[in-house]
Amino acid sequence: MGCTLGTQGSQPQASSKAAASALESFEALAGLTAQYCVRYPAIPGDVLVSGDLPEAVVAELAIRCRGWLYLNAETDSNFCREAIQRHGSRVHVLPFKPGKDVTSLHIAEVVDKVRTLPRPLMIQCSSANRALVAMFLWLSAERGYTGASVETLAKDLQLDTLKPETLLWLQSQLPRLGEQHGPLTSRSPEVRQLFDTESSTLTYLVSCPDTKEAVLIDPVLEELSRDLSLIQSLGLQLKYVMNTHCHADHITSGSEMRRVVPDMRTIISKSSGAKADVHIEHADSIRVGHLMFEVRATPGHTDGCVSYILRTKTATFAFTGDTLLVRGCGRTDFQQGNARLLHENVHDRLFTLPGDTIICPGHDYKGRSVSTVEEERRYNPRLTKSVQEFENIMKDLNLPYPAKIDSALPANMACGVQDDYCESQSTETGSGH
Repeated sequence: MGCTLGTQGSQPQASSKAAASALESFEALAGLTAQYCVRYPAIPGDVLVSGDLPEAVVAELAIRCRGWLYLNAETDSNFCREAIQRHGSRVHVLPFKPGKDVTSLHIAEVVDKVRTLPRPLMIQCSSANRALVAMFLWLSAERGYTGASVETLAKDLQLDTLKPETLLWLQSQLPRLGEQHGPLTSRSPEVRQLFDTESSTLTYLVSCPDTKEAVLIDPVLEELSRDLSLIQSLGLQLKYVMNTHCHADHITSGSEMRRVVPDMRTIISKSSGAKADVHIEHADSIRVGHLMFEVRATPGHTDGCVSYILRTKTATFAFTGDTLLVRGCGRTDFQQGNARLLHENVHDRLFTLPGDTIICPGHDYKGRSVSTVEEERRYNPRLTKSVQEFENIMKDLNLPYPAKIDSALPANMACGVQDDYCESQSTETGSGH
């Protein structure tokens, strides 16, 4: 079941060691709490949810919880303040009932309390339904989830106390894929997520707030006007178009972009065999203002696949292209695809990142925005399998070829570099850029 103990995501108010130690002690209560509506979601791992509980059970849990958020009224007959506080747990009462009358300010207050109360944190209501909503509202703000991303995680966690109508309300409060500048800006203002509906491509505009230098990761030719307009409206200076690989399902806008922004340069991996102003290799770095991207080679979908790792003040991002998707991965049946190599590189170079690293995929076909390393390590239906099982899964996908492959591949092999320009430039490596 998805509701197992974990230690991912502990907050500054409690040291990770203290939180982990307290959570381990919940295992001793498994027999007792199995009788009641208490759940330990594996993600985030330091938050528990519950419904009404006898005072004795509250007291046992309060020994182990350093924070307690109560979502019913102070006067509720099931509220056991004294039992909670007896062992030093910090309590906050915030009545909360999802519905049309809930304001954005009320939601922000709920999110703030989940964010700031000490860990391990108990969120309690009458049936654990609203407690889960509060947890997901906080997770969405922390990670930049759309409603579809939350639905996927809720299913994987097998949270049986979350009512379908409440999930629908929750989804109505969250952004949808392609709306405005994407849900990531609230988490980290440097990152904007853009969406092309025809190819289901996710493009990322990443900018340094200090210098206004910016990059576009995996832009789509048909969205050139949108991207240029956004860059201009934000007062940004586009430095690079960065490709995660040579795409088969859409044409990069790199070539047309550099006609409008002549100083902009295109980047792609040397292993891709494609032309570019800058060729990169594993362990190279790309500087954009005060931001630094780390290049990790992640071949398997294609020979030239790379992922870009970015650490901002508030989060770590992995721009994975087609290598790692939300509960999926890129196909391996053409373009030098190699299932064994893909499995190896995801496990060695992506799953070794911190669990709260935000996975920014190159595509999503179900309205989801992002995932995390911890989610994919636990729940990716392909990459949680052994190498042999993974190879068999990939061999039996039987997917049709991308509709634009015949035009996209030749265009992307040029990667935005006209032949006469390419001949006049010396090949550069990505180190130090």
